[in-house]
Amino acid sequence: MINSRKISAFALLGALTLSGCSDLLDVNNPNNLVEESVQLPAAADGLVNGSLRAVSAAASNVWQGPAVVSDELYWTGSRDAWGQLDQGFIGDPLNEFTDGAFPSLGQATWMADYAVSVVQGHVDSGDAPATLLARAKLYRGMINLIVGESQEDYVFSDKQTSGTPVGPGNMRSVIESAIADFTDAMANGSADVMVAAQAMRARAYMSAAIWDAINPSAAGCTLSDGTGCALDFGAAVADAGAVVGSVGLGSDWMFKVGFSAASTSSGQHGNVNQRGENQWDQSLVASTGPGAGARGAVTLLDPYTGVADPAVSQALSQYGSSQYGSLTMASERLMHLILAEDALNGGDTAGFETHINHIRVDIDGMAPYAVGGASPVAGVADVVVALSHTRRANTLFQGLRLQDMYRWGLSDAKWQAASQAVTSPGMMLPITVVECRANENVPDCG
Repeated sequence: MINSRKISAFALLGALTLSGCSDLLDVNNPNNLVEESVQLPAAADGLVNGSLRAVSAAASNVWQGPAVVSDELYWTGSRDAWGQLDQGFIGDPLNEFTDGAFPSLGQATWMADYAVSVVQGHVDSGDAPATLLARAKLYRGMINLIVGESQEDYVFSDKQTSGTPVGPGNMRSVIESAIADFTDAMANGSADVMVAAQAMRARAYMSAAIWDAINPSAAGCTLSDGTGCALDFGAAVADAGAVVGSVGLGSDWMFKVGFSAASTSSGQHGNVNQRGENQWDQSLVASTGPGAGARGAVTLLDPYTGVADPAVSQALSQYGSSQYGSLTMASERLMHLILAEDALNGGDTAGFETHINHIRVDIDGMAPYAVGGASPVAGVADVVVALSHTRRANTLFQGLRLQDMYRWGLSDAKWQAASQAVTSPGMMLPITVVECRANENVPDCG
């Protein structure tokens, strides 16, 4: 596609020249911005902000696909490709909506890497502070983590120089590269960047462990018993504890990316709130039809008190009713979930109870949970109910739910028997046709 545009541009230039109109293009426009201008030290802050804008747009666009496959969103509109995802067919490279989202990943990964490269040069020459480079690395880490969590395979290209696929079995390395960037951002960032980077690193360590569990090539565990796998979150535990200490217990701290008319809109929010192509799953929020105006009461009830889960209510308020909502990348809630699951995996039920209650009591003001009570779900251990429900309610639209469904052996009623979600649990988004047709290193996919 890039090459075809290039040929068309040269053809147009030739036609203008031959017709005697070359002077039409020979103007000095003071508004023109060339790459050399972007590389100046004075533009460094804007370049990093542009990186964040690209990363935010990519998160919104790319997370929508797995959200529809999972039980977070469901198809209510007229476009069949959303219905294909709703039925569990996540692996089709021709799906128009995952294909439409794929270029935003390419733009964001390139832009984030470019920003780091340019700002690194300014820092080395003394023309920019190390704190700016830390912010650039935070954003590059964020987009690489999104890639590692959401993609089955990926290609890192440089403008018109085609990259080669990472390979499904090597996608964990993309998460590891994000961890390295978060580590660097923690070392040189301002106070708020350091906390955000550590929270993102905790998420990345957790996601690396989940990748090991759901990846077909990983030495794994049984995914069909409803209890999931005991994961080793490793260094995620230390990071999560440190973040809670930094932000304050019960603060309900969140690290979010926002959207506005002055920056960029959210594709996901636009489709859900305005176009009505997708809607919150009715197991979360009652709905009478497409669009934000059709949403009713919260239907996901706390399994221990029977009241509407306040975490869902909070997420619903944050999501808003326009194309300018926000998305959470990390939070105090997520940190407690990491600590709770790690405690449970280690047999520390008291620690598990403590961290679940930091969410229930300290943040949401709910009645405390006690390990060992009667399970509200027949045939499922009480602690499994507490973990799976609390994690679902507190990580809405953060790009994590489908992976949790895979590792806990959960399914959606709309999944078809022949879909990849059923036949290949663990499969995430493929390299799509827009890349297959433009990149000679990627096998033809249709």
